[in-house]
Amino acid sequence: LFDHIVNRETFILIPQHFLTNQAVTRVFTEILLQFLVTRLKDLSTGSRQETTTMLNLFKIAFSAVSTIPENETVLRPHIRSVVGSCLRHAMQEKRPMHYYMLLKTLFRAVSSGGKFELLMKEFISLLKSLLDSLTKLLSASQEEETKELLVELCLTVPSRLNFLFPHIPILMKPLVQALNSSTPELVHLGLKKLEIWVDALQPAYLDPHLQAVKDDMMPALYKQLQSGNNTFAVAAIRILGKLGGRHR
Repeated sequence: LFDHIVNRETFILIPQHFLTNQAVTRVFTEILLQFLVTRLKDLSTGSRQETTTMLNLFKIAFSAVSTIPENETVLRPHIRSVVGSCLRHAMQEKRPMHYYMLLKTLFRAVSSGGKFELLMKEFISLLKSLLDSLTKLLSASQEEETKELLVELCLTVPSRLNFLFPHIPILMKPLVQALNSSTPELVHLGLKKLEIWVDALQPAYLDPHLQAVKDDMMPALYKQLQSGNNTFAVAAIRILGKLGGRHR
């Protein structure tokens, strides 16, 4: 079936049908995930058609969890192997972009609606090593497109804030990079994350970490005031107001 999909994209309708069929979705999701996870190395060595097919199959498999919640228990045992393999291959291969794209698809699926508690729990013990690896890859990356994708991954790792807050220091540089981005989606993400942290975290904890990147963060916020984007300007004013109010 995989070879047929590679050669003719419309064949992907076959696994889509099985994934959305309540009678067989659990069994087929497990079969598909096992097949894909064992072929993760092919994301760097396969042809363009093969890697595209793999990413599309992963995407519809993850979507099956969003549309049919009982598939959460099917995906859960694969979280560690998918994340670990993606990071390992990304550090070793010359073509890591597909691994970052797969992580992005996974993060979005797990975080969608905030309803997948079992999947979120799988990330708790992975947080430190995952963020350490992503920030290391970000520091070493040269291409702008790769940097922006890694910044997005750093800021969208699936986690409740109470588990994430011990790792806030390592996220400060990616946050500033998001605020300085030329990509509107990334700027929006950076502003949203910063405001959430300002609202939810105690000043005694957050302020020293903000102070460490103040020389880069404040110009980035003022930059958004002059960006011509009203949404970003209002968000930046709101954040600056909250930060100013904390120090009166």
